[in-house]
Amino acid sequence: MKGSMASESARLPGKIRVLDNATIDRIAAGEVIERPASIVKELVENALDAGARNITISMEDGGLTSLTIDDDGHGIPFDQLPLAFERHATSKIAAAADIMQVGSFGFRGEALASIASVSQVRCVSRCASEELGGLIEISGGELIRREPAPRNRGTTLTIKDLFFNTPARRKFAKTAQAEKRAIMKLLTQLALAHQDVRWLVKSGLDVSMDLRPANSLTDRARDLLGASVMDHLARFEMEKGGFSIGGLASRPTWTRGNREQQFIFINRRPVNNRALSQAIVQAYREVVPAGRFPVVIAFLQIPNGEVDVNVHPAKTEVRLLLEREIFGMLKKALSEGLSLRRADEMRPWSGHGTGTDAGTVAAGDTPESSAQAQDDYLRSYFQRGASAGYEFKGVPEGQGELFGANAMRPPAVGEDNADGGPAFSGTSEPPLHSAPFWQLHRTYIVTQIRGGLVLIDQHNSHERILYNEAKQALDAEGGLGVPTQQLLFPAHLELTPGQIQAWQTHASQLTAMGFTIEPFGGQSILVQGIPASLKNWNEGRLLLDILDDLAWDDKPSQENQVDLLASFACHGAVRAGEPLTVPEMQNLVDQLFATDTPLSCPHGRPTLIQFSLAELEKRFGRT
Repeated sequence: MKGSMASESARLPGKIRVLDNATIDRIAAGEVIERPASIVKELVENALDAGARNITISMEDGGLTSLTIDDDGHGIPFDQLPLAFERHATSKIAAAADIMQVGSFGFRGEALASIASVSQVRCVSRCASEELGGLIEISGGELIRREPAPRNRGTTLTIKDLFFNTPARRKFAKTAQAEKRAIMKLLTQLALAHQDVRWLVKSGLDVSMDLRPANSLTDRARDLLGASVMDHLARFEMEKGGFSIGGLASRPTWTRGNREQQFIFINRRPVNNRALSQAIVQAYREVVPAGRFPVVIAFLQIPNGEVDVNVHPAKTEVRLLLEREIFGMLKKALSEGLSLRRADEMRPWSGHGTGTDAGTVAAGDTPESSAQAQDDYLRSYFQRGASAGYEFKGVPEGQGELFGANAMRPPAVGEDNADGGPAFSGTSEPPLHSAPFWQLHRTYIVTQIRGGLVLIDQHNSHERILYNEAKQALDAEGGLGVPTQQLLFPAHLELTPGQIQAWQTHASQLTAMGFTIEPFGGQSILVQGIPASLKNWNEGRLLLDILDDLAWDDKPSQENQVDLLASFACHGAVRAGEPLTVPEMQNLVDQLFATDTPLSCPHGRPTLIQFSLAELEKRFGRT
């Protein structure tokens, strides 16, 4: 009975009360300030609204210990400094009607108050109309100090000990490296949108970004994404009904393994919008393979009344009044601007003859000869005397060593084969020792097994082989690692800030995997050696893809290593659509079954599918 009364009491509502200001401020801070990157976003946007042309960001421990944003904007008058840290105090709007017409980045009046409630803040600012600036210090929402202070025009905000008074929030913070990656990712977006601003980012004593004002989006994108990427970007633009869309996007032949280099801006505000992201997918759907993503920098200019930026406290999500129309515009602008539907290099090859189809291999080359050899073998294998109507034309030039000339020739009825036994005739068994592998659509390897046959996915299988090889090299204590093949001409690669971060984090692991990489000044590296077993080096594109996959990876180190190995295996493996010779197929299958997990790739996809004789007989109505 007592237990029942206690349970009933627990369900009764408590007394309604008005929360104190300190609790209200910390609740509001939880909505606006998720991590150091949130603070950088709010304060940098304030600096941009203030007309700053030089912005410096300095951080310690990814902003968890200390974070400073310095700008040369118009500053805050001394008598308004305390008011700037009050909740819902702003100079951006005056009434509710202004929200739908707001043209500034910050306008809710919550950022400074939220930051000050969960950290220790020091602000020094001066506006042009005052001879002397002012200083104010706030700790956990309490005013500690306010006095005049010298400064040039602009504002310097220093935030220390983030979440010092909310330990529950602090324990959920990620590592310093993860927080730094989030900040650099954000600043890459903001720097793309504001080419006329000088950006300087420091992490401890290191300079992570140093960008002078650029003359165009192309120049700024080259600084951030690298010259190698810019060679594959094209311009697109469209205007209609008061809306304009423009930017840069990669051609179908240049893609990435993730969406990290897709940037969407509405009125120069970086945003997340599912419909616009899907518009990019739809535009490239027919010309880019699944799992690959183009590089896109898209700027949309939309009348302020047509977009609601007040959907989320952090203002990263927006609501569009004419979302369907804008979706169609972006899709059409990309498709027409890049001529995506006329990309000849993406046309499939029929595999017959030496016509003008893209990807056709000249007669006499190994891929064409291999395909012809397979076709000839199948004809001879199933031939039942002259009644089949097939005419054997001999072994294609250069392919005799793959099958053996005698094996390729259909023996005459009654003739002995090379083993001394009876030759293949209409009533005898086919020569099982010849050509045991065939390539189906240049994607699958077909071979018979006892009691049936298997289809082997060449890409998934090679992924498993490369993954296991690299994993063994990294796990071996004192091992030599994966053998390295020195490049005749070292490759010079330009990296983005995110790629630099990934390279620095995984430098020792990349070395163990067979890469020889050295810094080459600025954001450049020099690749002097690559893994000896690597098939698809692609003049550095493979390494760039791997670094892209890991650029903003916040996972723990052990999971991070798994991602590195899986990325290396995926990008380095033979692709679907690549022709393989019979020895190459046999070698790949042998290596696959030498691994400890031959039935799946590192991503969990199957490497082979088995068909039993019983299943085949059932399909053909034999049972």
